[in-house]
Amino acid sequence: MEQQTQALPNDSVGPKALAVLTPILVIGLLFYSIRIYTRVVPKYKLNAADWACTIAVVSGTVTYALFAAAVSFGFGKHSIYVSPASDRKILQSLFGVILTGLLASTFSRVSVAFLLLDFAPSRVWNIVLWFLITFQILALLGTELVEFFQCWPVRAFWEQVSGENCNAPSEMWTLGYVYTGLSIPPERGPF
Repeated sequence: MEQQTQALPNDSVGPKALAVLTPILVIGLLFYSIRIYTRVVPKYKLNAADWACTIAVVSGTVTYALFAAAVSFGFGKHSIYVSPASDRKILQSLFGVILTGLLASTFSRVSVAFLLLDFAPSRVWNIVLWFLITFQILALLGTELVEFFQCWPVRAFWEQVSGENCNAPSEMWTLGYVYTGLSIPPERGPF
């Protein structure tokens, strides 16, 4: 064990990830603030797209905060340098990242769909967009439920629990691929 510890540097890629993500978050918050300001001043005209975007921004900011917390507990270091107590806190933070990250990505797509409703050239286009909005929200609810209950009891996600019942990692990876595949818009629209 000591030879293995000496072979691995005690450094972390977590701060580097935060260095990439922080400017993206700041720029996103800046554009969001400008968008909301222009939708409220001089006349209040927020619509469903703005509210969906607000949900995406809030949940995305919470996701970033949870990721930063995981990094502060040692996420990004070699596991031999992370204490069991820190490991538990990292896994709790990452559990939150999964749940809030799904919310952020889904509601950003829903916001765009609501924006496109204003430009819908036909009734068919409206129906397709409403179908996609409904599908995105239902897929989110299903995925959140599966993610939340991937281990029972839930705390088995971050600590050893006697009698735990967890889905196999391959099942969760498959779910992730299916959710991502269904959430990505086609290269060309239907019209």
